[in-house]
Amino acid sequence: MHFLSFLMLPTSLFVPASTFATTIHTHAEILRSFDDAPVLHFTLARRGGAFPTDTVANLTFLKEELEKAEGRFNLTRREVRGNKLVRRAREKAVGVKDEGGLMGSVGLGGRWYAKIEIGTPPQEIEMDLDMLVSDFYIVTTSSRKGSRYDDFFSHSNVKSNAHPYPNCGLPTDEFHLPTINVSVPLAFAHCRPAKSSLNTLLASGSTLGLAPSEHLSQTKTPFMFKQLLEKEVIERPIWSLMLINGQEGVLSVGGTSAQAVELVEKQTTKELDNMGASERGEVTAQEGIPIVKRGLRSVEKGVVKSREPDWESGWRWSKVQGAEGWWQILMQGVWADGSKVLTNQPAVIDINTPFMLAPPHAAKAFYSSISGSRPLPAPHSNFYIFPCLNPPVLHFEFGGWTFPVMQGGKGADWVGMPGGKFSLGRLRDGSGYCVGAVVETWMGLGDDRETTLAGKRRKGAGGKGNEELAGNGMRDVWVVGEGFFRGVGGVFDLGTRYGSPS
Repeated sequence: MHFLSFLMLPTSLFVPASTFATTIHTHAEILRSFDDAPVLHFTLARRGGAFPTDTVANLTFLKEELEKAEGRFNLTRREVRGNKLVRRAREKAVGVKDEGGLMGSVGLGGRWYAKIEIGTPPQEIEMDLDMLVSDFYIVTTSSRKGSRYDDFFSHSNVKSNAHPYPNCGLPTDEFHLPTINVSVPLAFAHCRPAKSSLNTLLASGSTLGLAPSEHLSQTKTPFMFKQLLEKEVIERPIWSLMLINGQEGVLSVGGTSAQAVELVEKQTTKELDNMGASERGEVTAQEGIPIVKRGLRSVEKGVVKSREPDWESGWRWSKVQGAEGWWQILMQGVWADGSKVLTNQPAVIDINTPFMLAPPHAAKAFYSSISGSRPLPAPHSNFYIFPCLNPPVLHFEFGGWTFPVMQGGKGADWVGMPGGKFSLGRLRDGSGYCVGAVVETWMGLGDDRETTLAGKRRKGAGGKGNEELAGNGMRDVWVVGEGFFRGVGGVFDLGTRYGSPS
């Protein structure tokens, strides 16, 4: 059984240490200092920078981005395996370049990625995070685009005779892990497109699948995090995700970065106070907030005596539901301006979706609670507008807690942005209406009702006893996208849980 939890994190003051003239611990030191078990912290970036939100909304661009986001959810089908409903890759997946191609993609703009070094000598590649697939694979093409891994130049590469997928081998090589600064051999699928394929012109790179189900694996290679657990590199079957802003974030494997971020906020506040005092000519004590090393305890006044006794405290867990494969949980409420406008909405979590996608009935109910809002006419009828001076105060409820979503301004670079974080831009220059970031999606509607039951393919209009398997299963399901994770940390449990913290 898989679980997911969220926690509000104070990220507003998370700034580079180099900002300060005085001595301050680096973020890497802070992340290490609060780990009571080995945790890998990867720095995340969004390729191409933050999602472009102009003062005036580019509706053509927004519609194209919506179609790309929806297309990623059409790469799977549902079928019954044993007593479970699971997701599996389509044989002819929509959106892949070749028939039977791998789900996921590498090197595309707008994707969140982490860097890792592989091989001897180390070669740095970019791992594109994908919460809708579960494979970890590296693609090497003849193009110079992207980040390239050449097994020929790695002395530690060990080949095998296995071919887990067409045009893919199963080698092992040294992975140089961040934070704990150790190297460990890991197996992975290494794929090269056929010479006759147009995919040879695409970027090289890697996909790190984060989906919780092995049923979505096409290469049937060992899950990266599972290998780290088996080799005792990490102790906990969890990973966590937090975005600092629209283009930076942290991926933690084996634990969370919550305590580290809280410490950074305290340090930042203290340093800013000291800087202000220095400018006023006041004398300040040059002392940083103490760093707690693993196993270190202190009874001195003002020093943290011990770390959190239970890493789970402060988190509320939600059970993953729906067809096994994605991080789908129950969103217990959608709040707008202090009123609960929707209850018990199924929601899939996906960091690479730039919008909040809502099914038609939910989108209509949500915007009906915002005075002056209305949908745009075709061909942009998925988008709604609202008065720029009246953006909603939005909260999503998970695990009995409400979390603020897309509230306030867009930061120092976005002072005066009409509609705040909830806006995708003004409808037109000089308009008093802005385009809302909650977008209506029609996924799951009008499918060909294709499904697989007991190994037999069936098509039709969703007959009796079969309708629950129709389409991609996204009918009436929200997609909670990138905007939710700014200031909210999410923890994803890949193991079995026998109790949840309160």
